[in-house]
Amino acid sequence: MKELLEIEIGDKKYILGYPTRKDALTAELHGLDMLNAGGRILTLASKLFYTGLLAKQPKITEEQALDLMQQYIDEGGEIDEITQFLAEQFVAFIKSPDGTAKKKAKIIQM
Repeated sequence: MKELLEIEIGDKKYILGYPTRKDALTAELHGLDMLNAGGRILTLASKLFYTGLLAKQPKITEEQALDLMQQYIDEGGEIDEITQFLAEQFVAFIKSPDGTAKKKAKIIQM
């Protein structure tokens, strides 16, 4: 089972993460691009926060997510721990789930 992150902003709880491959694909469709961030760390952190909310809060807008992110910061929240968690979870979809060798494709010549 995939791990999710729960945060509290004001008196409300929010769940962040990419529990399924479909959720990770949805994040890409909403602008998350881990390979071409171009050194824009604040943009990447904001996109991770926004798209990380979509799995469990699918109707949230990017503007609402940015407002929540700022409120979380204002309340003393650590954005770097959220960013690290979401980045690792997102990238895990291209890695072996348990770190062990799995079935591999074979390159052949025609």
